[in-house]
Amino acid sequence: MTNKEAERIKFETSVLQVLALVTVGVGGGSAGILLGELTMLRVVLAVLGFLVTIILTGAMWRLHRYILTLIEQIPD
Repeated sequence: MTNKEAERIKFETSVLQVLALVTVGVGGGSAGILLGELTMLRVVLAVLGFLVTIILTGAMWRLHRYILTLIEQIPD
């Protein structure tokens, strides 16, 4: 494995870690909004937050698949 391939995999893995943290933060924040008095604004913001969480989860899944593809391309 070349140094360039290893660095690419490390970078993509770091991006995946940050994306996971952001997803957990957005999801937790969206759930936290619903703990207070339910107003239309809070419900709309929570729904938008949950939609963003779903989108970020999809992005994490795609990035994970891409990292696995990079690892499989490494010659033995």
